[in-house]
Amino acid sequence: MKPDRLKLQAMMAQRATAVLCAFLFCSAPAAGESPARATVWDLKIDRPFDAQPASDAFRGFACGSNGGPPHQRLRGWRDFRRCRTEPNGLHEVYFEYDDEYEYIARAKDLPLEVSRWAGTSEAGFPVMVSALFDDAGTLKGVRIVTDSRPDHRNDIIEADLKKRPQAYLFGAIMAARYDFNVGRDCTSLAAAEGESAVGSLLVKQSCELTDPTRGIKILVQANYFRKPGQSGVNPQLPSQLTEGQFESSARLEILATGTRTNSQAASESDR
Repeated sequence: MKPDRLKLQAMMAQRATAVLCAFLFCSAPAAGESPARATVWDLKIDRPFDAQPASDAFRGFACGSNGGPPHQRLRGWRDFRRCRTEPNGLHEVYFEYDDEYEYIARAKDLPLEVSRWAGTSEAGFPVMVSALFDDAGTLKGVRIVTDSRPDHRNDIIEADLKKRPQAYLFGAIMAARYDFNVGRDCTSLAAAEGESAVGSLLVKQSCELTDPTRGIKILVQANYFRKPGQSGVNPQLPSQLTEGQFESSARLEILATGTRTNSQAASESDR
């Protein structure tokens, strides 16, 4: 074989290896970089919508529903006015993380990478994230709420994410992230009428902390209990255990200082 042809084949093999390496999440040693995607932590509170990460860094824009399923579809941040205002006067824009790396990992049958990039998740918990804009288009807060929907997916490769029974633990992780002092910053609420513990555990905790140096107010809530009418056993057949009859959730809200929460706005309107 001629030397030129051997040289050409060697160059083609090197390029193919480099492409395959990038496809499998290998980083070039010289660059020292690993794949990354935009997340809710990249949003800039008290900055306008056009100062946020580009809309094409995310997907699935829609009007949010305070931790519930997304409503009207949107094209990006600039459509925030199409979402009705919450009691605190803010527009909630739901969004999802880019899923390109997840689908590449599924195509290459890489379970660890599937879990790393699976859906919209934080600290191993599936979550719903949203941005809260005022009427002028300034980002006044972000909201993260645990999401039970992935529990019902039927993927060939199942992502190693926390399930709904563990969702309330996300609150403790977020409280630790912002150095909450449980004794000082958190309140344990009593069970309402008809609510009961799951086994011996009942969690209804609400935490609030203001960080004046960063100009933000941080709220964390965690819940784990049975709602009225829910039971661990079938009332008609006490030997049969029930499934899913409990509330397990957590949420984090980070608001610009001076921004009212929905509960504050509701109590003010009742006066």
